[in-house]
Amino acid sequence: MMKISGFSEKIPFRWLLIGMIVLIIIIITGLILNVNYHSSRANLELEVLSLQENTEFSIIQSIILVDRGLKLFDLSLDYKLNNEMKHLLSAYQEHEGAPAAIDLDRLKKIFGEGYELYIINETGVIEYTTYAPDHLLDFSQYPQFYSRLTRIREGNQFISDRITQDISTGIFRKFVYHPTPDHRFILEISYTNDELQEVRSSLKIHSATSQIKAMNSYLTSIRIFNWMGDEIGNSTYLQEEERTQFITEVLDTREVLQIHKPGSDLYTRYLFVNLQENGNPPEMNLVAELTYTKAPIEQQLHNLLITHLIIALFAVLIGSILAYTTTNLITRPIHYLVEDTADIAKGDLDHPIRRSRLPELQALSLSIQEMIQRLKEMMGNLQASEERLQLQNEELEIRVNERTAELKAALSEQQQTAEALHHANSKLKLLSSITRHDILNKTMTLRSYLELLREMNTTPDEAQYLSEVNNAASAIERHIEFTREYEQLGVRDPVWFKLSDLSGEGVAGTIRINYECGDVEIFADPMLEKVFSNLLDNTLRHSEKATEVRVHCTKKDSRLLIIWEDNGVGVPDNEKEQIFNQGFGKNTGYGLFLIREILEITGMDIHETGVYGEGARFEIVVPEGRFRIMNDDSES
Repeated sequence: MMKISGFSEKIPFRWLLIGMIVLIIIIITGLILNVNYHSSRANLELEVLSLQENTEFSIIQSIILVDRGLKLFDLSLDYKLNNEMKHLLSAYQEHEGAPAAIDLDRLKKIFGEGYELYIINETGVIEYTTYAPDHLLDFSQYPQFYSRLTRIREGNQFISDRITQDISTGIFRKFVYHPTPDHRFILEISYTNDELQEVRSSLKIHSATSQIKAMNSYLTSIRIFNWMGDEIGNSTYLQEEERTQFITEVLDTREVLQIHKPGSDLYTRYLFVNLQENGNPPEMNLVAELTYTKAPIEQQLHNLLITHLIIALFAVLIGSILAYTTTNLITRPIHYLVEDTADIAKGDLDHPIRRSRLPELQALSLSIQEMIQRLKEMMGNLQASEERLQLQNEELEIRVNERTAELKAALSEQQQTAEALHHANSKLKLLSSITRHDILNKTMTLRSYLELLREMNTTPDEAQYLSEVNNAASAIERHIEFTREYEQLGVRDPVWFKLSDLSGEGVAGTIRINYECGDVEIFADPMLEKVFSNLLDNTLRHSEKATEVRVHCTKKDSRLLIIWEDNGVGVPDNEKEQIFNQGFGKNTGYGLFLIREILEITGMDIHETGVYGEGARFEIVVPEGRFRIMNDDSES
């Protein structure tokens, strides 16, 4: 039978059912409202995007339409200025191409009020003019416009430019150009009058864009910039390097550039306004800077979210009320059944069970009554069984006492067996000692005969055989020495060693040992000195290129690392763990194996961490409590 565990055992079924129904209502309501919210949010964002696209299209078209109106007015002045340009060109020719000899002020008076005259040299500088503020103005600082001036100077046509506004005075002027016949200068005339100011002021780009801005609540500002980076209609504007870079980029790429302001809900879009389509030069192209705010849409999304949450809250509240009412009707018969069975469980087996109208609960009531009847029968049988069990318990107690006596006898036999094993182990150690002694005596005898044979005249093959026999005798001696040393592991109590005594400064064969650990003591098995002698032996045997060994220490957390490293070849990565296995290597294979065994006896460990090709590096890890550093506050 499955048992309901956890906190649900303490909760009445009615409340558990209500909770499940409410949970289902919450999940379904949440899913429906979540889908609806995200759909509404997507529609709102799409609406904002569509409004943005329409706004930007309208602004660009408005600027183009205003420019077309301005261009029509510009063209009406070309005929008038063309006549004046012919007089200026004639004066240049009369003075044989010497602009300094031309009396520009006299010509200006002849032309009438509103005229200004200019002569631009081939370097782009206004060399002569009747308008003092522009004298020596250098157009080469504006590469795009200077290129256009160069094309005009090298041509042979009367060129009409657009009406532009003086940044410093705000006055609108109409400009025309004509190259000199010798192509050394450009003759320029500007013209203005009250009618021009009135017409040009009435056709302002800002008037059109401001109406469009009022129709988009997300649009905070509209600013129009020319190719020089100056704001149209704002004579007080001071150029900003970053904004000028954005304007230049848009003019070059003719693409929309969008910039987000960090930490703000504002973002700015730079739009390319192509006025070349109206027959204007590239310098007439504009850039519209539109700054939008996300605050209104964020507020609308917030309101949308709050609305959905309120709807969800009401839905859950109404669902909970319906769940409570429905559950009460469903669980009331179950509650009666629980009360009746509780009374029966207390011992009142004759308590009646109330019938329910539900078929399932009726069947359950009948089943419980049948169960009670069977329970009465079982209780009678149980009483009889208790009497039989009492008799069986008495018999079992007798058998337990007998078995206890047998176990005591068996335990005595085990103790005798343990003593016999200890005695046998002592004899085995004695046998091992005698065997080592006898084998060493035989190898010494064998070496004596080998020495006698070496002194005799032998063939090269015989000399090779003698060398192999000698190597075999050496291997036997090393094996015997290993068994003797291995037998001593863990036999004696640990002692304190001075690390400098085990691996101090000095020279061993061709190896120079540099000791850098200071006054350090290690608490370990008495065979610890074998660790450092084996490490030195390993360096001498396997690092033919090694000339130096460095022993230094470092503390890592609460442990001490003793590092033994040489400048030999090192150990390949795939052998760094195998070298500590018994029998691995060209020689006996016991040196490094014995090192790890000695260290592990007292809780220490060793690893090879060197880089192959740069030398061997062995790190001995000494745990806390197994070392002490003299004259050090951090002594462990």
